[in-house]
Amino acid sequence: MCGICGVFRPDRAPIDPASVIAMRDSMPWRGPDSAGLMDGPGYSLGHRRLSIIDLSDAGLQPMTNAERTLLVVLNGEIYNFAALRDELEASGYKFRSKSDTEVILHGYQHWGIKKLLTRLRGMFAFALIDLRTYVIHLARDPLGKKPLFYHWDGKQLSFASAVGALIKALDATPEVVPAAVQDLIWNLYIPGSQEFLQGVRKLAPGTTLSIDANGSVQDFVHWKPDFTQADLGRSREEWLEQIEKDLEEAIRRRLVADVPVGVLLSGGVDSSLVAAIAARCSSGIRTFSLKVPDPALDESRFAAAVARHCATDHTELVITGENTREKLLRITRAMGEPLADASVINTFVVAEAAKAHVTVVLTGDGGDEGFGGYRSNLAYYVADRVNCMTPPGLNGCVSAMARMCDRGSGRIHALGTVLNLATKPFDETYETGWVTRQTLDRLFTPDFRDAVNGRSPGWHYREKTPSAGGLSERDLETRIQTILPDDYLMKVDSATMANSLEARSPFLDVDLLETATRIPAYERFRSGQPKSMLRELARRYVPRECVDRRKRGFVAPVGEWIRGDWADLARDLLLGPHVERRGWFRRQALESIFNEPTGTSGTYLLWTLMVLELWIRIHTE
Repeated sequence: MCGICGVFRPDRAPIDPASVIAMRDSMPWRGPDSAGLMDGPGYSLGHRRLSIIDLSDAGLQPMTNAERTLLVVLNGEIYNFAALRDELEASGYKFRSKSDTEVILHGYQHWGIKKLLTRLRGMFAFALIDLRTYVIHLARDPLGKKPLFYHWDGKQLSFASAVGALIKALDATPEVVPAAVQDLIWNLYIPGSQEFLQGVRKLAPGTTLSIDANGSVQDFVHWKPDFTQADLGRSREEWLEQIEKDLEEAIRRRLVADVPVGVLLSGGVDSSLVAAIAARCSSGIRTFSLKVPDPALDESRFAAAVARHCATDHTELVITGENTREKLLRITRAMGEPLADASVINTFVVAEAAKAHVTVVLTGDGGDEGFGGYRSNLAYYVADRVNCMTPPGLNGCVSAMARMCDRGSGRIHALGTVLNLATKPFDETYETGWVTRQTLDRLFTPDFRDAVNGRSPGWHYREKTPSAGGLSERDLETRIQTILPDDYLMKVDSATMANSLEARSPFLDVDLLETATRIPAYERFRSGQPKSMLRELARRYVPRECVDRRKRGFVAPVGEWIRGDWADLARDLLLGPHVERRGWFRRQALESIFNEPTGTSGTYLLWTLMVLELWIRIHTE
């Protein structure tokens, strides 16, 4: 886990290394252990190191092969590096380090970039320069666990692990894209292909971008999820055995480190299963959990029960407004781009505590996305069944029934939700956000609304929506390519790296996830239960009370903090003189929302606008 940056020019014009040093040293939290630089005609690479594998100087980056014809900087970990190393050594390659990074150099020499990427198992963003042909490759792991931003103007490629760092290599700070502001407010995150700053793009998960000596640009997708190939030939017990085998292998891979390893334990099914298997695979596992003031959201007692059952060395943290205000600046500074998922605060607090004891933590991220853990996944599955049983001529009746049920409550309203999903075009179901369109119209100034240019803020879901498969499979595939990398994984990366802590996600192991994509929907949602396969597996490892309960969100009480400990800070960020200077929002609307917030949407709107303003001040002003 590190921070990478660099500049590449196909014309081999000289590059001032000072700009790369400025990028590199603007993100010291991503790599506090050392800083590296390597440059030559038309290139300069920078690296911040958080030492995990091979703590010696042999593991320093930028790294080259013996002939100094290949150079690489890597952010992340290659979990199957030992097996790849054995294979490459058998083919005659000699290694000078025990680092996983060196596998990329020799693997590229042996297999080429495309085949190399199909063989890597890990979380990574790397830049590799081949001086023999003068080409650069930027690559990002299949699920987008490690961020990578770039700017290409036709002559010079600049890249970095964070937008704030990348800016330092540009002649001037680019303007904020108005549509991206709308997207952030609507989704709480910046969608993948949307530029937040003009010309600064985010490399998509599972994608490689290559620029050659002629300045020609090519990109290709080396992995994407596919839920359309269900395997109907296995029994449920066979599926459970395969999942257990793949999950244990994924956890064993992620326990390999030359530094202490722990587990972030929320008390939910996924993190509990990871903690239990990790404790069986390795002695002395430490676990860390968070206690929040709201009893409706607090899961700490379940985490404690799992820790006792698995005999881990457990640490519980308490979160309050006072001990988060002082951390808000560090959280926002470490964000690769603006992110308004408020649970980033919770993740930051527990990561900060874990860092006092370990350098690597395992998480439960990805279990819901791969195995159908959200209630919406189940609703889509039921909608599929409704479609199968409804003759085409009765669709109008089903739509009318949906409208009637929408006006009800409880189970009646839930039925209306299912019937709506069954009758609406799939991509229309994503046309909702944390605020309403009326709120956006009220908030934006006329000029800013014109600059947004009328684009629907749900566009990115339609861009990633697969055309094949049932509704539930399409929902899972869309989530994996949108909200998972751009919100959930960006949140974990920002919060953990702000504390120089590496987070590893066993459920996002490609081999395990590909197993999950082949599970038939009727097994995934057996007995009308989301994530039924993982729940059944978890009952073998942890107390049933930690499994057979409703899912709770990892939510931070930002509404209380905005009204309490953060009140003066919130007023400055929301209602300062910048409002008129930027010309984006109507002051009257801001004052009304600030003084009379209504429910979750009003609270999250205030929080989003605070993060947006603070991020801009830190990184662009």
